[in-house]
Amino acid sequence: MKKVTIVLGLILASTMVFSQPKLVKNNNGDYVMQKAVRTNDDSLTGKKVISADGNEYPIYVSKNGKYYIKRISKSGNEYKQYLKLDN
Repeated sequence: MKKVTIVLGLILASTMVFSQPKLVKNNNGDYVMQKAVRTNDDSLTGKKVISADGNEYPIYVSKNGKYYIKRISKSGNEYKQYLKLDN
């Protein structure tokens, strides 16, 4: 039981260490938190989808090889609509 507690404590401590925000000192000497930069490895294919109502959407391919288009919902949120392509 003691080993389990130690292992769980180490896992918890390591997750806390890696989740710490990056701090950068500005000109006034104050520390400012930096937002995490999220990289997008998705790329355009150069092809497009034309919907039934005539809208054109560029096709993207994700880093996992999945094809999708970016759509906007009625509430204004952007989402990915994944495609099933016939090759």
